[in-house]
Amino acid sequence: MAGSAGNMSNILTFRYQRDKKMGRYDICGMTHAGLKGYNEDAYTIVEIGNVCLLAVADGVGGCAGGERAARIAIETVSSSFTRRCHEGMDAEDVADLLYNAFHEADRRIRAEQHRYGKMGTTLVAAVISGRRVVIANCGDSRAFIAGKTIVFRTQEHSFVNTLLQSGSIRPEEAEDHPLRSVITHALGVNVRVDLYEEELGRERVLVLASDGLSGRTAAEICAGDLSLTSEELTRRLMEGALLTGDDDVTVVSFRDRALFFT
Repeated sequence: MAGSAGNMSNILTFRYQRDKKMGRYDICGMTHAGLKGYNEDAYTIVEIGNVCLLAVADGVGGCAGGERAARIAIETVSSSFTRRCHEGMDAEDVADLLYNAFHEADRRIRAEQHRYGKMGTTLVAAVISGRRVVIANCGDSRAFIAGKTIVFRTQEHSFVNTLLQSGSIRPEEAEDHPLRSVITHALGVNVRVDLYEEELGRERVLVLASDGLSGRTAAEICAGDLSLTSEELTRRLMEGALLTGDDDVTVVSFRDRALFFT
């Protein structure tokens, strides 16, 4: 067993609610260094009116470089969202905002590589407005939508996912593959931005996570219990990740209270 529940005492927790009693959104983010001793992950939660941005980044390139790259990515997407967001934005506007923010972050990271070396970062971001969710990702940090099962998941930019999509390996082999941490795209290295438009249906949650949370762990924990608050769900996902792995891990969970039966 690589981790232990005792590691949870070091979790940095940020609980965001617009209004504790009447707020529409229930959101929680947590991050942990795992057994590495340093944390190259970063995340943000930003709300403007009824539009919300969530983002998670997982830096690569060593302690200082990876941490800096992840921070640049989060700062850039947050700043772009704050400058350009308005409640009348359609899905195309949001996709354009995210696409440009990812590429701006890529340029900023490359501009600092002379100081930090060949650093880079994954980035997954989601903008929620009503039931509509627009998601962008680069690398192997992922977003998924879950009810009683996982109904949507982004495609990770990883060597193992390439094997999986080509039929070279089976899904059950992917989770424990020795090369599962090898990524094919990242900001600052070989940027690629995939965009998705999804609907957040009734009694469904949106989760963003770094690769420290495995798909298997997420599926097992998300299945069935729709009564969990975002804080309870996030904590369970973090505990599951720390008990089964040693990587740094970040999880952000989102629930729209208007879509849950009372």
